[in-house]
Amino acid sequence: MTFTDTNRHQIQQRGHLVLLVEDEPNLAFSLELNLKAEGYQVTVCADGERARQMILEDGVKFDLYLLDVNLPGCSGFELARTIRELSQSAGIIFLTARASEADSVHGLSIGADDYITKPFRLAELMLKVKRTLTRCAMFAADSTPVADDGSPLIWGPFELDFERLVILTPGGSSALTRLEADMLREFFGNPGRVLSRQHLLAKVWGVSQDVETRTVDNFVVRLRRLIEDDPANPVYLKSVRGRGYMLSNPRHGMSGDEETVDHAP
Repeated sequence: MTFTDTNRHQIQQRGHLVLLVEDEPNLAFSLELNLKAEGYQVTVCADGERARQMILEDGVKFDLYLLDVNLPGCSGFELARTIRELSQSAGIIFLTARASEADSVHGLSIGADDYITKPFRLAELMLKVKRTLTRCAMFAADSTPVADDGSPLIWGPFELDFERLVILTPGGSSALTRLEADMLREFFGNPGRVLSRQHLLAKVWGVSQDVETRTVDNFVVRLRRLIEDDPANPVYLKSVRGRGYMLSNPRHGMSGDEETVDHAP
């Protein structure tokens, strides 16, 4: 199936179903009002265990899940795992006061599309909600796999299988989230080129505006854990100070004159 402009228009016009799991009443009320003002159909749940039962009993019927992490009964992390066991296309965004890099990387590694720390700017959240819903709808409508001939992508010692959402490395195989696979595909398609954070946000997340986010950095940390023997001293996925990240062949090294890709073409 091909994702056309008509599909995109239909997706943008439909009232998306959003489940907000947040136990702070004032914040939940404010978010509910603002989401409804944008045309979303919002259900609010203040209890993690109740939300989990809803998911297990009714399936993944919501288009987007906005999850706090510290919840009574069941954590947001547990909810995300449950959702991902049932659906790869539903959107998941964490909204939490837990701001450590370890928590952020963990949240992304279990399948979240984004990890936003409190306090946050409402306008930026609404932008990310819109982009996540559009991207997830595109994924559901057109599971855009692999290379043109349907085969996995191979680069160096790695094989990226989009159909199974798995990466094969010399150390074995690892399951990927949809976004991890999309980000690896962008690096595999541009070896030796420095990809700026804004380029990656545009290509992988569909965010063209200049927003402040550490989402890309956190995903890079996660990818290094998957492909590097020593993630703290990467030889493949390199940081280029002030410019972005580059997939480098350690046999060739870095020449110092790599092209930087600043935005999506």
